[in-house]
Amino acid sequence: MVKGPYSHGKTREEVAREVRVHMTRINRRRQRFRSADQHALRDVRRRVAEAVAAGVSSEEAAAVTGYKLQTVARWLVKRRNPVRAVSVERAREQLDRIQERRRRTAREELKISARARGLVRRAMEVGIEVEEFAEITGYSVKTVTRWFASVRHSLEQAQRQREVASARRGRRRRPPQHLSPAERDRWLAEAERRRMWVLKRHGLRSGQRQGAKGGQRQVPATSARRLKKPSIGGANQRRKRRQK
Repeated sequence: MVKGPYSHGKTREEVAREVRVHMTRINRRRQRFRSADQHALRDVRRRVAEAVAAGVSSEEAAAVTGYKLQTVARWLVKRRNPVRAVSVERAREQLDRIQERRRRTAREELKISARARGLVRRAMEVGIEVEEFAEITGYSVKTVTRWFASVRHSLEQAQRQREVASARRGRRRRPPQHLSPAERDRWLAEAERRRMWVLKRHGLRSGQRQGAKGGQRQVPATSARRLKKPSIGGANQRRKRRQK
C-alpha cells in the first residue's frame, strides 16, 4: 500500500520539515564529494605530469583520465615542481586508477541526483518552491526547474488519462437507484454532457480509441454475409474419380 504525504497523522508542516531534512542531507553529501574531488585533483595533476614525463602523450593521458586536452596542457604548463621518474607501465597503471576512480565518482553523483529528483514530487505536495529546493540542495535553479517541469508534466498526463478513462466509463455507470424518473433523466444527461466536455477538452471524440494511426483504431468492416467455405467434393464426386 502506497502511503500519502500526510500518512500516520502527520501534518503538512511536519512532512515539509522531513523533506527539508532529506534535501539538506543531499546537499551535505554533494559537498563531501566535491571536497574529495578537489583533494583528488592534486594527485591527478601529479600523476598526469609523471605519465607525460615517462613518455605518455598528452592526448593519451587526457583520453584515459577523461579530462579535456586543453585542461591537461594547462596543468603541464603551470606545473613548476619537478616530477618523479616512473616507468611507462607504472604511469599507465596510475592513469587507469584515475579513470576508475572518476567512474565511481560519476556513479555516486548520479545516485545523489536521482535521490534529489525523487524528492521533487514530495516537495511539490508540501508547497516547496523551485528556489527553495535549489537553495537547500545546492543544485542550480535551471536544473531544478527542469525537474519540476518533468514531474508536473507526468502528473498532468496521469490526470488526463484518469479523466479520459472516467469519461469513457460514464456510459457503463449506473445512476443512483433512489432517483425519480425525472431526476434519473437529468442525471444521465449531465453525465453525458460531462463526458463529452472532458473528451472535447483533450481533443478526443466519442468512441475514439488510442493506439492507432491518427489516434483512432481502424476496425475493418465485416460483412453480414458469411463467406462460404469452398467444398472439396462429396461422396459422389469421390466415387466418380475412383471409377475414372
